[in-house]
Amino acid sequence: MFETTGRTFFQALHAAAEKRLGQQHPCCLAIAEAAREPDATAVRAAQAALNGLPKELLVALMADAHKALREDPSAILGAWGGSVSRH
Repeated sequence: MFETTGRTFFQALHAAAEKRLGQQHPCCLAIAEAAREPDATAVRAAQAALNGLPKELLVALMADAHKALREDPSAILGAWGGSVSRH
């Protein structure tokens, strides 16, 4: 589950970055790579790109991604494979 959760987070963050920064912005490209393959190298590159943004923009991107995940929990729940909870 945790491997796909990272991908889900970066997909939401990428959608937010596309809207605020544009598809060709270096930060958006780094996030897109982490969304495709969230390995350690891609995640570090995305973090470095995000850290280069002005704080208010970084906060806005994180808020947009959080809102998208909050409003569509199926993206997170879809990462749960296997057995269903019986609670």
